[in-house]
Amino acid sequence: MTTLPAVPDLVIGTVLQLDKEDWRYGGRPLRLRVERVLHDISHYYQDEWVWIVGEQLDHEGAAQGRIEALVRVTALRGRD
Repeated sequence: MTTLPAVPDLVIGTVLQLDKEDWRYGGRPLRLRVERVLHDISHYYQDEWVWIVGEQLDHEGAAQGRIEALVRVTALRGRD
């Protein structure tokens, strides 16, 4: 049996810098300001992935629109 990392509680407003491998369906790096973490559905992904709703940011920090991202939990280590 493997032990998976717990899905962390991220503070609203936290800015995540994700590599393209750390989130699904984007195929590129993503800078994301957290608005909401959907813990309740992460168990459908065996707690390896979690949906995060937030604002996509450009390289200067300007808002680029709302995004929902399925993020690898291990990419969030040290941020809770």
